[in-house]
Amino acid sequence: MKQNQLTRRQLLQLSAGLGTASVLAACVAAPAAPAEDGGGEAAPDMAMTELSLWSMSYPPHDNAWNMLADQYNEANDERNVTVEPKTDPWTTYASGLSAGTAGDLLSIHGAAAASFMATNTLLPLTETLGGMGTIKDRFFSAVMDYYTYQGDVYGIPLHNNTPGIGFITNLDLWEEAGMDPPLTYNHWDDVWQDAATLTQTDDDGNITVAGLSMRNYHNIQYLCGAIYEQGATYLNEETGEWSVNTPEGIRALNQLFYDPIFTHEVDSPDLPAVFNGLAEGRMAMGGIWIDYIPFAATAFPEGNFGFTMRPGIDGADPVVVGEGGWGLNVNAASENPEDSLDFIEYLNDDAVMIQWLQSQHSLPCVFSLLDHEWYSSDEAKFLQPALATVQDWVWIGPVGTKYAMDDVFWPSLEELSLGAISVEELAARLDEDLTDRVQRFREDTGYEW
Repeated sequence: MKQNQLTRRQLLQLSAGLGTASVLAACVAAPAAPAEDGGGEAAPDMAMTELSLWSMSYPPHDNAWNMLADQYNEANDERNVTVEPKTDPWTTYASGLSAGTAGDLLSIHGAAAASFMATNTLLPLTETLGGMGTIKDRFFSAVMDYYTYQGDVYGIPLHNNTPGIGFITNLDLWEEAGMDPPLTYNHWDDVWQDAATLTQTDDDGNITVAGLSMRNYHNIQYLCGAIYEQGATYLNEETGEWSVNTPEGIRALNQLFYDPIFTHEVDSPDLPAVFNGLAEGRMAMGGIWIDYIPFAATAFPEGNFGFTMRPGIDGADPVVVGEGGWGLNVNAASENPEDSLDFIEYLNDDAVMIQWLQSQHSLPCVFSLLDHEWYSSDEAKFLQPALATVQDWVWIGPVGTKYAMDDVFWPSLEELSLGAISVEELAARLDEDLTDRVQRFREDTGYEW
């Protein structure tokens, strides 16, 4: 077994941390013995090194990875990168790492990186990216923190994609109402006023179009930001203990998730959640990740969507708790580590990064691209309100796999939306369940903070 190949115990730790299905560990065939002296043809002086890049199967990513790999390959006569999209990346990555068949390069979202770092399956990139001092000067901390573990960096982030920034707007519904969405909301009273105007009901008073919905799987980010905006915190980083059951946490839950349905009556749990509700024309505004817009251009080409920055609590500046972003990592068991690192160096260039960002219509991870001219173009101007805040975003904290927090939050949020539990009950449950999930992750993977 290779030194860096996953053991069965590490595989189980990795699967537990990611919340994926169980994956059977596989044996790895021993490499063939070298030919004896004189018994075989001599290798050519310059053999092409083949590198495999595993990524999530998703058309915008597939196109971007192939574009960048093609450019790299054309300029390189020593290495060739082949992109291999995976429909179930986390399970496939874990299985491949266990079997010793995973790609040399792995595209891992920051929100999922902790499991891979804690189980020693990724190669440190700290020196390749110039050392910690250079990394801190170049990259926003909110994205790089997700790829940092015990003093080393294990991934290069390429773009920021996170919920918690603002609202995606269905521009057709706004136009039907004779309204234009603002670029930025400064006060929640204005949000509720517009949402009420945009809400539609049938003859029986049932909501058929929501003015604003916050019912979405990833939306714990909004909760965390609203707690910070009130000067409070939600996580003891040392112990992993969550504290949502506080006056600030309860207020945030009320304002963001209870009030749209029960106080202002601009949303209904009878409608689809935000992801589908926006696409189906069932809501005028929805809290969801900003990359919904370029995603919808492929998945729902008939749609017409915009973005509006949300207000903070009591007029405070919004605090955006980032989710990390998509980037690239190197398999620690790669047989071609130096060649893989060469591709990382290629990506760590503004001229390459901006191509990725343009293909995703997304926000940068580095200070040097904040003023890039593309963000002033017609196709990117919807990003400008978020762009003005991106360097000040913060990470969620050492919770392990951030997706596990979503797995806890979303089912309970659905119960709140149905009136099955109170806000106070939800807050108490979140404290218990989120804390348990963080502490179990640390025990299962050996993650230390």
